[in-house]
Amino acid sequence: MNYSVYLRDWYYNAGIIGFLNVLSEGEKNIQTIQKNFLNIITINDNYIDFESAILNDFFEKYKKMSFITLFDIDSYKERLNKLIDKLNQPNTKITKRLLQETALNGRIVNEFIKAINNGIDLNKIFSNNNDNNIINDLQTVQISLNQFKTNIDVYNNLLQNNKQNFIDYFLDIEVTRKICAYLNIKNYVNRLLEQLQVPTDNNRKCYICGEFKKEYDLSNAITQILGFNSDNSNWIWGYETSRVKICPLCALIYSCAFHGMVPIKRNVNGEYKNFLYFLNRNTSIQTLYNSYWIFKEKISQRENQNKPFYTIIQEVTLELINQQARTVLENINFIEIAENQFGGQSTKSYNVYNYNVTKELAEFIRSTGIENIPKGYYKDRDYYSDIAEEILKKTLEQTLNFSDLSSYYEYFLRSLDVRSKIIAHYSIYKVMKYVLKYIYKIKGGDQMTQEQIVNKAFYNGKELGQKIGQENKIKSIAYQLLNDLKISDRNAFMDKYLRLSMSYGSEVKFGSNNELTDIDNFMSFGYAFLNGLLSNINHEQNQEVQNG
Repeated sequence: MNYSVYLRDWYYNAGIIGFLNVLSEGEKNIQTIQKNFLNIITINDNYIDFESAILNDFFEKYKKMSFITLFDIDSYKERLNKLIDKLNQPNTKITKRLLQETALNGRIVNEFIKAINNGIDLNKIFSNNNDNNIINDLQTVQISLNQFKTNIDVYNNLLQNNKQNFIDYFLDIEVTRKICAYLNIKNYVNRLLEQLQVPTDNNRKCYICGEFKKEYDLSNAITQILGFNSDNSNWIWGYETSRVKICPLCALIYSCAFHGMVPIKRNVNGEYKNFLYFLNRNTSIQTLYNSYWIFKEKISQRENQNKPFYTIIQEVTLELINQQARTVLENINFIEIAENQFGGQSTKSYNVYNYNVTKELAEFIRSTGIENIPKGYYKDRDYYSDIAEEILKKTLEQTLNFSDLSSYYEYFLRSLDVRSKIIAHYSIYKVMKYVLKYIYKIKGGDQMTQEQIVNKAFYNGKELGQKIGQENKIKSIAYQLLNDLKISDRNAFMDKYLRLSMSYGSEVKFGSNNELTDIDNFMSFGYAFLNGLLSNINHEQNQEVQNG
């Protein structure tokens, strides 16, 4: 039977990309997919056509791709190497606590070690009272691990040695409990290999495609990210679950959504969390597929692991919106899915964030250029924040404002104190220029006027700072002016500014561009003036940071 699947909501679109990814076993070129499946699949701009016979081995492909995506043989090697290094150090007591310290005490770890080590896991090795035997046994495990270069090697080895049980166990924990009940895919495929019913009664049609007979609840079994608990659906959704039942075709597509997203483990305040990312554009399936692979390859680079927003702007959005320098015709959605701590033992809970890149925002990013996005970082004890990543996230959220600028100034000022634990390694000038340009662009202000204000205020502040000459005095004045800017107190700021100008014989620049009547102009003048003032102290720290 022939089936057609159309672009719809962002999660369904991710499912189409995941379907093609699984079907082709990770083929990057969409034209190659069409060539390899000639006459049984057609990929059009906004829909795909395929023959049901294409699904004969789909479930096995899904299992394999899920395992090689989620399993991480390198982390096992690193943790075991760390354990052996500790044991080889003098005066190290061999205890099971060492397994905890090296994250080798989990059940999944032990099940895997047991599968490749003749049924002997780490707990059994550590129950051996002879220290030398323990180290020898661990080195044997190390040799077994080192034979695997990739996750594919692990998967093939487990199959060849009849260790399918570990694959099933691993996927039950990592897929069924966190993403979807992947075993149900067998049922969806079997139903599609038959001929799906096309009911005449609209009440019996699929909630999503409106074509085939509905059979399954859009529940946690199909997607824990967007699905709901059937028992609680009435008070959450306001109507019975029967209203949102879907057909086997749509159930299969939703179940593939995970493989249309890019999974990343990110360090959030010292703890690693799972994130999924998807770039949604309704332009065409080819655009979606290409965007997925561009992002996936760039984010896999170590230096980009904690910079999804910077990567999506640098390597995807700019490339797409710069094509022939044309105006963006449609919005771009960048979706972030973050696991949280509220899921139960058998399920996972997620927060979904949708960042809408409008035409205006895309044009701002294009005209600004990736090279002008502030780089660097700030940190306070254990807290660390990448400036480019933080600013781009707020740009996409469209929440960047004067209060953010105030915070960056405060971090910078506090970092100048030798007793402070704060390190601010960024150009406060470049941060100011970017934030002010963003505010004017999004609000539709006069960009030329804003540039004039920033330039005159900066050099006015720089000149006055040179006349003051004393770093401690400049810092004290900067703190006072910053406090006025924080609360947008024009009168207090103007009073201090005029007193300073008269005291040091500096020309008064305030007011010539409507700073007295326009609050945005006032704030721009204030922050640029403060920037000029601060440029006279700690030149090394205030220089433009090229790498952060």
